[in-house]
Amino acid sequence: MSKLTKKERAFCMNYLETCSVNEAEKKSGIKNGKELLRKDEICSEIIRLGEAQRKNLAALANAGLKKLALGSIADAVSLIYMDNPDVEQLREMNLFNISEIRRKDNATEIKFFDRFKALERLTEAENNNTASIPFYEALEAGAEKLDSINGD
Repeated sequence: MSKLTKKERAFCMNYLETCSVNEAEKKSGIKNGKELLRKDEICSEIIRLGEAQRKNLAALANAGLKKLALGSIADAVSLIYMDNPDVEQLREMNLFNISEIRRKDNATEIKFFDRFKALERLTEAENNNTASIPFYEALEAGAEKLDSINGD
């Protein structure tokens, strides 16, 4: 388990969220944020949190892409044949893969997201599960920039 205090953990989460030392300091009630970023334990915690966040975001994006690529269009087809659907009917429908709906003169036009592009993106994500610049390298670059500003 981490030896960080509750405020230090909050600083790490807030720094990751805002990418600003000043904002992270304000939100976590800490005044020595620049010094904290020089500590290995703090950097390790930010990296750990960033990796967890990246994995969660990637999983969420993949789930969305799968819904776009493989999701049912049955509710969309039903919508075409409905005269005046009420709000409750619409809330019950799975219309996730629809990009645009137009109604004109008793006709409904529905455009779907491109399933093939969604499949391509899923394939790309599978083949490239690494970021183009590792988070730790970006963090080090930020720390070096802070040092150069402070004249350290």
